[in-house]
Amino acid sequence: MQRKAITLAMLTAIVGMGTVLSGCGGPKEEPPAASGNSEGQQSPFETKLKITMFNQGTFNAAAPIPPREEDIQRQMLEEAVNIDLEMMIPQSGQATTKLNTLIAGGDIPDLIFLKSRADLAQYYDQGVLADLTPYLDQFPELQKRFSSDSWEAVTYQGQTIGVPGYDNVNGISRSYFIRQDWLTKLNMEVPTTPDELFEVMKAFTEKDPDGNGKNDTYGFIGGMNKEGNLQTYGFDSLMWMFGVNPPSAIDVKDNEPVFLYTDPKMKEALAYIHKMMEAKVVDPDWVTMNTPDLLDQKLFKGKVGFMIRDARRLEPDYQQKMKEISGEVPEWIVIPPMTGPYGDQIVERKSFQGNSWAISKKADKEKIIRILSMLNYFFTDQEAYPNFAYGIKGIHWDVVDGKIKNKTSELSKDMKEKYLWVDHYRMPRRGDDAEYFSFQNPKTAEAFENNQKYVAPTLPGNLLTEDPNDSLAADRQRYINESLVKFMTGKEPLSNWDNFLDTLETKFDMQRYKESVIKQFKEAGLIK
Repeated sequence: MQRKAITLAMLTAIVGMGTVLSGCGGPKEEPPAASGNSEGQQSPFETKLKITMFNQGTFNAAAPIPPREEDIQRQMLEEAVNIDLEMMIPQSGQATTKLNTLIAGGDIPDLIFLKSRADLAQYYDQGVLADLTPYLDQFPELQKRFSSDSWEAVTYQGQTIGVPGYDNVNGISRSYFIRQDWLTKLNMEVPTTPDELFEVMKAFTEKDPDGNGKNDTYGFIGGMNKEGNLQTYGFDSLMWMFGVNPPSAIDVKDNEPVFLYTDPKMKEALAYIHKMMEAKVVDPDWVTMNTPDLLDQKLFKGKVGFMIRDARRLEPDYQQKMKEISGEVPEWIVIPPMTGPYGDQIVERKSFQGNSWAISKKADKEKIIRILSMLNYFFTDQEAYPNFAYGIKGIHWDVVDGKIKNKTSELSKDMKEKYLWVDHYRMPRRGDDAEYFSFQNPKTAEAFENNQKYVAPTLPGNLLTEDPNDSLAADRQRYINESLVKFMTGKEPLSNWDNFLDTLETKFDMQRYKESVIKQFKEAGLIK
């Protein structure tokens, strides 16, 4: 049934294209009487077009491009919309140089994958990219495939200049891990609020939960990256309990920008973390935790009772590492995030849709419609989905007991290497598709799926582009990072909070920054 719906969307696009082209004498394509689909039936397009694709969105840039006769996914795309697809995969780290060389030589690819909104806006400003606004209403299924904030991310100066590239994955990397065996020993329940969590962390630190008679356990471990940013290392998750986040987090409320790092709630979040520091429930090694690997070592050693880590640490390979390092497999479980004092229950914010597909301005209307038809099929055809998301039927996936089963994790190393090229086509995989990951431990899939309800919408601040005239941007960011760390550790008393705000205004020209933010939010239609 879904294939018919997709074909109808394509036919609608063709009718719309005919309407557009009739006014300028362009060619028309009449849809065939029969419906086309992903099993090789006739495409609704009669004339074959060559489409060049610059695919830096591949999930494996090192994988070779197979010959057309072996490339099943390529064949599906070509047959679905009657195209000759020529795909370029730039080498890792050389994509920008390669693309700029092509553009400079006038050989602009028809379809370009871009990794950031900044690149999308820059190439549009340079006249390289087409405005897709006049065409997208002809593809309602494609529009429904991505969330409104993903479409906002590819909107610039009121025009839609791209199609979202692929879903970012949320609800797995920042999971709330806690030691169930320690809770059981101390006769405590899974915490559900910040206050309950504090009491649990305190007990984990003081009551010898591992029973070795030593004062060698802690309630929590976090960290910060080498630039001094607290995001993604655990402390930011504690701040989300209060509905705020470290630098770059900007919301819009009551037609005004709200800088969450200066919001009064941030002061409360910092007070909570400072309380943890004073109670010595935070492993003092947190100041050296500046890579994810170091935090993993703490997880494996099992001397910390609560931390924020990736739910995939429940997978067998990581469980084995725990056994090798600590001599046991601690009973880690993933729990829901705490419900904060203002009702916030956030595991993380949805990642910003930075990546996108853009179409060359050199493409005529016929080619734009054909490319959008291909993307429509690529992202919305449900029967084709496993062929792109998982790989090749019978090798990477199959139907077991009437359900699709991803078998990738069961493949030998040789088989995985033989078919590395399927990674060039995985973009349609949904960010909340547990089957895509082929989890081996059912608890991992359960944690991933449960976390989805706690992924909050992305913040509008992600839409901002840096003001090139803001010479204080880097110093301002550094000052904010350093101040938050000083407040939460007690090196700077929270009684100096107002001084922090005043310094931002006077020394770092916060007002000018606010004006730039308001201007961009108005251009995006987020502020009237």
